[in-house]
Amino acid sequence: MNVGRWLLGLSICSLSLAWFAGAPGPAFGQAAKGQKIEPPKDETLETKDGVGIRVTWFPGYLKKDSVPIIMVHGFGGQRGEYEPFAKALQGQGHSIIVPDLRGHGQSKTQKLPNNETRTLEADKLRPADMEAMLLDLEACKKFLMDKNNAGECNIEMLCVVGAEFGSILALRWAAADWSIPDLPAYKQGRDVKAIVLLSPLQAQKGLSIKDALSVPAVLSKLSVMIVAGKEDAKGTSEAKRLFASFQAHHPKPPTDKDKQEKEQDLFLIQPNTKVAGTKLLTPALPVPQEIATKIIKWRLSDRKGEYVWTERKSPLEN
Repeated sequence: MNVGRWLLGLSICSLSLAWFAGAPGPAFGQAAKGQKIEPPKDETLETKDGVGIRVTWFPGYLKKDSVPIIMVHGFGGQRGEYEPFAKALQGQGHSIIVPDLRGHGQSKTQKLPNNETRTLEADKLRPADMEAMLLDLEACKKFLMDKNNAGECNIEMLCVVGAEFGSILALRWAAADWSIPDLPAYKQGRDVKAIVLLSPLQAQKGLSIKDALSVPAVLSKLSVMIVAGKEDAKGTSEAKRLFASFQAHHPKPPTDKDKQEKEQDLFLIQPNTKVAGTKLLTPALPVPQEIATKIIKWRLSDRKGEYVWTERKSPLEN
């Protein structure tokens, strides 16, 4: 037997096991028997300030039981970094949208009010442009709201994943979502129910999480998972500092492991690695499965009886 091939096969097997869900059923990322996974689709969304945001949409087959997830890359990154993880969650039936933030990837054109266009480059973005990235996420939510109303996902179970600088945006946008006042007989916000922060930062490029953490709902209403590699000293320090901010506002995790599935809603995950950001999602690490099980399944899918699907059409729409 060729020893090299045997070792390669063993490595592939090990990676596959890392993606395998603990409960009986298909491997993580493989559709349930008889389910058809639609291919990802690239779309262009226009923000309120005229930026064409390029996104990839991964349709979920669970339809009204599908968890919608927005994945936000870091500064200097691009949406393709999330593709393997997005496909794996899509394989479980969920619906994922992954944008290129303005000035990144294929999102570099803004239509100005005078009908001229402006080219956006990440390293030349102004402070106002950085703040306006929240509009990029708002465009993603509008897209998901349309999918909700078409019965293709349940916006009430919205989850946001943010990496590094993307974690700042994720927290700031979650705070904005929980701060929108309702209209008569119409719920406008409070849709973000869970957030995953990969190598989170306190501040970068003039944006900070300070204001977001002053919103009580962000601290107490969201299910939160914070992830940083143990060998990443700076990342671990930032993660533990942020975890402490949430800890005082969440119940202590149950000592009985059987109760964790129903009760624990704050997690600090520290894999043995020095990689950071979206690299923490490699299948060789336990992070993808931790997110899929403890956040997507425990805190969202398993609570679909609480987060009931409804059609959400604004009375302000034509």
